[in-house]
Order: sequence, then C-alpha cells, then structure tokens
Amino acid sequence: MADTDVLAQVRLPAYSMFQATPNYVVNGYPVWGLMRPVIFPDPTDQVFTMTMAGQRRLDLVSYVFYQVPDLWWVIAEVNGLMDPLVGVAAGSTLRIPLKSRLATLGLLNSSASSTPVSP
Repeated sequence: MADTDVLAQVRLPAYSMFQATPNYVVNGYPVWGLMRPVIFPDPTDQVFTMTMAGQRRLDLVSYVFYQVPDLWWVIAEVNGLMDPLVGVAAGSTLRIPLKSRLATLGLLNSSASSTPVSP
C-alpha cells in the first residue's frame, strides 16, 4: 500500500495538537507530531486569573475561551506548563491566545470570532 493510502485512512480530530504537523509513514504506520509549530506568548493574548485551584482545569478554560475543550494544550504551551495535569494554582495568571491568532496558525476554524471572552 502506498504511503498516501495509509495516511488517507487515518483522520485526526479537528483540534488535535498534531493536525498542523507533518505526517510520515514509518514501516507502514502513520506517524504525526514529530515537529509542530511552537506557540509563543503574544501581546494580543488575553490574561485570565485562576480564581480557585482545581476548579478550572485547562480543558475547562479552553472550553470557556474557544468553545472546545481540545485546545487545552495551546494554553499549556503558551504558559510554559510542563505538566498540565497537575493543575494551576489559585491566583495564577494564564495567557489565552485570541481565536484569530489560532485561526492564523491553522489551529482553529478561521470563521471563529476574535473577540475577547469574559469567563
């Protein structure tokens, strides 16, 4: 089977962190995520303060700002969080990239609004 046939058989979820990465076929298996674009903090990012530890997991914060929980990894990467499963301490501030920036990076549907959201 040709490499393109193998890749055509697998579909990544729309908001997968590997959606914008190169894909390869290694020994007949599709491989994603060997390189992905790094998302750096930007002056246009919104600032969000965690009010209570554990009450706002990154997937929940992602849902509030992007209406999908799947972009938690964007928030973790922009904020340099090494282990997002540990949680974020109360009083911590998080940078939240605007939807328009995610659309420019190919991580969000370009029809999404870039209006800041109040959580």
